[in-house]
Amino acid sequence: MINFNNVTKVYGKDSVALDHVDLGIDPGEFVFLVGASGSGKSTMVRLILKELEPSAGSITVNGVRLSGIPRRSVPRHRRSIGCVFQDFKLLPNKTAAENVAYAMEVTGQKRRAIRVKVPQILDLVGLGEQAEKYPDQLSGGEQQRVSIARAFVGQPPILIADEPTGNLDPDTSVGIMQLLHRINRIGTTVLVATHDREMVDVMRKRVVALEDGRVVRDMVKGGYANEV
Repeated sequence: MINFNNVTKVYGKDSVALDHVDLGIDPGEFVFLVGASGSGKSTMVRLILKELEPSAGSITVNGVRLSGIPRRSVPRHRRSIGCVFQDFKLLPNKTAAENVAYAMEVTGQKRRAIRVKVPQILDLVGLGEQAEKYPDQLSGGEQQRVSIARAFVGQPPILIADEPTGNLDPDTSVGIMQLLHRINRIGTTVLVATHDREMVDVMRKRVVALEDGRVVRDMVKGGYANEV
């Protein structure tokens, strides 16, 4: 589903963000990407989204080599990947339901499909009764659930979460990870970039550890404490 083949990314003349990275993620996997700030996690996410180009090597996503995607087709590529961020990125003047619906509207979905799908996805993330509330009326955990609903409403084959629990308390973080686990069990490939050591240890999923732009450990059902 995601494959990095000898990928190097250099910023400027000599700032190496990724250094000869090889990594394969199979369909349906749940993978944690861990490492200190500056280890290369965000660079990997941006490369997958084709926001950046590698300095060397090749990247394949959903069976498509990214270097072969023309600029006009990049938005379509990004629509095949659901993205969840630390700061939620919700539209403040739209309700929870409208935020989710907007993700369908921009891809040209029909109104009937939107009316049917939005309540279903809000129920999935446990916010069926909060549909008409605005972001500032929701807790941080509820806002993140709306963000996840928006990312998943199009049922993309890949969901990437970049520090999804960074602004949340421990109890709320557990609920968010359980939700991502539930989405993964539906069949979606999930990649989570995180600093949350305790959550990684609890989840016991595959852990890929980065250090100075290199993959230093790759363990199935490994904990953060055992990896870094």
